[in-house]
Amino acid sequence: MLKNLYLDSLEASGRYLRIILKEISELKLPYTPIVYAVWYEYASGQNCELNKDIQAARKKKELIDYQKVLEWFRHHVSAKQLLVTEEQTKKAGSLFEDMTSRLTEAGTRMDRRGEQLKTHIEHLNDASSEPDIKNICRDIVLETQQIIDDNTDLKKNILKTITELDTVKLELRDLKEAAKTDMLTGLLNRRGFKNAVATPMRDAQEETAPLTLILADIDRFKRINDNYGHLTGDNVLKLISKLLQKHIKGKDIAGRFGGEEFIMVLPETKMDGGFALAEQIRISLEKMRWQSKSSGKDIGTITISLGVAQFIPGENLDALIARADKALYAAKENGRNRTGTHNGKEVIFP
Repeated sequence: MLKNLYLDSLEASGRYLRIILKEISELKLPYTPIVYAVWYEYASGQNCELNKDIQAARKKKELIDYQKVLEWFRHHVSAKQLLVTEEQTKKAGSLFEDMTSRLTEAGTRMDRRGEQLKTHIEHLNDASSEPDIKNICRDIVLETQQIIDDNTDLKKNILKTITELDTVKLELRDLKEAAKTDMLTGLLNRRGFKNAVATPMRDAQEETAPLTLILADIDRFKRINDNYGHLTGDNVLKLISKLLQKHIKGKDIAGRFGGEEFIMVLPETKMDGGFALAEQIRISLEKMRWQSKSSGKDIGTITISLGVAQFIPGENLDALIARADKALYAAKENGRNRTGTHNGKEVIFP
């Protein structure tokens, strides 16, 4: 997916690596893929707007922390995927135009040569001497051979264009996948999640099939970042994402909704099924013991609060999320590490 973004040689990328490691170390930033990607763009000098922002921040002696780097990543780096997608789309359009032009030219040539052959045949019918007949037959053979040659060239050019279009198609598919995936956790991002749940939501509306949504938020996540660092925080997010993926099944959809918040949609599932799954996730996480990889410190127990709501016919996705969010908020307000449900009227704790 990134092969068209980073084409630097082994020597150049090694030089950038030394610069990047020095920068990250001096700024005391975590060695995460996101931080590395931002500083790679900076060190390689290929992202002028990013470089301007970093230089401006340094000139003003602003704090360059992980949150600032995340802002730069979202604004300057992840947006590059959209630019590459646009470029690949334009390339595909250009290839189609080229193919259309070649086919139009080939058709014109065929018409012209067809008329020429028709003229030769008319002359052949009128010819009376052997030399005239031989000359006309020679012209017919030459014209026919030229038609064959033209078609062979056209076939080669079309096959070449088709190959290029296949390559563009694969690259666009990869970029499309990347645009809807959260880079840290591998789950769907907010955009990807909303696209994925469009069909289940429509089915629920049209068939009145049950559908339940779960919102989950890590308890006191800021304290984890503050006490153990953002690298540990990122690892927690990744491991909890794996926990969610382990528990969902079939048509279920999971995504990272932002920060330390996750979202799941369970098609063909009623409230009690959604609550049971939420409790399975909560209890599984509560039983885990955590340790910081970087420092070796014991983190202890990490918990999660969840809100569950079943789809009510006629409501849209935002309304369903809002009800699950109310249940989640109530779970936080009532001690954390618990699951609340919203029945359409109020929040209850089964």
